[in-house]
Amino acid sequence: MTNTNEQSKIKDELANKIAKSLQEEHRTELYRHMFQKQDESIIRRAFDEVSKVPVSKIKKSKSALFFFLLNKYAEK
Repeated sequence: MTNTNEQSKIKDELANKIAKSLQEEHRTELYRHMFQKQDESIIRRAFDEVSKVPVSKIKKSKSALFFFLLNKYAEK
């Protein structure tokens, strides 16, 4: 397996894990698509941050916060 294929497989697994964790299994394909454009470390960083935030502190949803952070960290 090439490095690109390995990275793609890892990102697919992350998409499944994160979509399930955020209770958005129906949007797994969206997560896969978004992750192909992002560095794995940014994906993990955003997910780690979202996982630490209590639901009571989130205005919209954990998935909205996740995508906000993903975009924010990608800009840096």
